[in-house]
Amino acid sequence: MKFINMKIEASRDEVLAFIKDNRRVNSNVKFDEKHGTPFMHFKEKGENLSVTCEMLNRPTKDNGFLIGTFFRGKLREKDGITELRGIILTAPIYHLIWAILLGILIWQCFYHVAISAGPILFIAFEIIMYSGEFRKQGYIKRYFARAFSRLYQEKNKIKK
Repeated sequence: MKFINMKIEASRDEVLAFIKDNRRVNSNVKFDEKHGTPFMHFKEKGENLSVTCEMLNRPTKDNGFLIGTFFRGKLREKDGITELRGIILTAPIYHLIWAILLGILIWQCFYHVAISAGPILFIAFEIIMYSGEFRKQGYIKRYFARAFSRLYQEKNKIKK
């Protein structure tokens, strides 16, 4: 889980148009070809903004099981300053189910006064199977940071 709180001196429409342009935000950025290239899908409804991350150009299909990794937040403009606030999560339904199962297994360990390999195996499975999904949280956060930085540079005509 990662929190996003960014501000820029630009109109909401300008910021939204810029962050929706994947090619512009990701230009000249190298990604590990083994993991693929992140592509952001945007949905907006009023002030609410929803972004899901999909990995393209990878050897296997990116399934994003039970929603996958996503950003939910608000994009607001006030006095010429646009603010993006929200949270990045990875498959909350899936993790809720696993947390309940893990709790049941731990409870059974105490109830039967025996140690079970189940909780350890569940945690190992989670880490191994979801490392790619957790990596997407960083991609989304860096995507927004890069978008705001490049928009700032473009508005102020700063060259790298």
